[in-house]
Amino acid sequence: MLTSTQLQAVATLAARRAGEHVLENLHRRADANSVLRIDIKHKLDVEAQDVATAVIRAAYPDHLIFGEESETPCPPAKGYVWIIDPIDGTVNFFHGSHWWCCSVAVQHDGKTLAGAVFIPQLGEMFEATHDNSAFCNGVPLHVSEQETPELALMATGMGKWRNKETSLKIFQAITELVQRPRLMGAAAADICMVAAGRIDAYFESGIYLWDMAAAGLILERASGICEVLARYPNGRLAILATNGKLHNPCKKVLVPLVAEQKK
Repeated sequence: MLTSTQLQAVATLAARRAGEHVLENLHRRADANSVLRIDIKHKLDVEAQDVATAVIRAAYPDHLIFGEESETPCPPAKGYVWIIDPIDGTVNFFHGSHWWCCSVAVQHDGKTLAGAVFIPQLGEMFEATHDNSAFCNGVPLHVSEQETPELALMATGMGKWRNKETSLKIFQAITELVQRPRLMGAAAADICMVAAGRIDAYFESGIYLWDMAAAGLILERASGICEVLARYPNGRLAILATNGKLHNPCKKVLVPLVAEQKK
């Protein structure tokens, strides 16, 4: 079996190369295949996934690769599988925000072994392996010590659900639960902020494995918790990511609403 150090090196290089390709093409922010109210399909998403894929293929030609631009919503659960989100926060990127990232993780038999999340315009590389600590630009990460929900900062997202009434109920519940909610629009980067102790929790009722595979591992290796609260058709997930101390209070409030959303 390959070592986590070997896998980490490739994940980091793939995320960096993908991010660098996008940085070199910032002048093409408007170069989208389609622009909808709820989503943007960007040409650079496809290109960045191809760049990351080339790095992985060069090292491990026999490994499977699954990404946001793949045709299937769920990867196989056996063997080595690489999971790529080439631009997490595409809408942010399209509008000129710096808050987007490139995420690469590798799993073996369904377990995440290594992951990297690169925020190119901030120059921050988050990394972790399943058997070591999490780091940002070589500096060890640790979650916050906040244990009082009323004093916590929580990032979240409204998702793309047609049931807007329940989505608004979830957002209202978060507003009443924590000191301030924040909608920043890039799940992997948001979860890494929990790992870095810059925010205290993150919740989203409709993201995918590529959004959280790398960032979830980074958070866990920074002493936090990343939990799937619900699984929906086509690979959609409800995720709660916290510093650990806030996990149960947040879960108590959010789980009933997630169950309502699932109906």
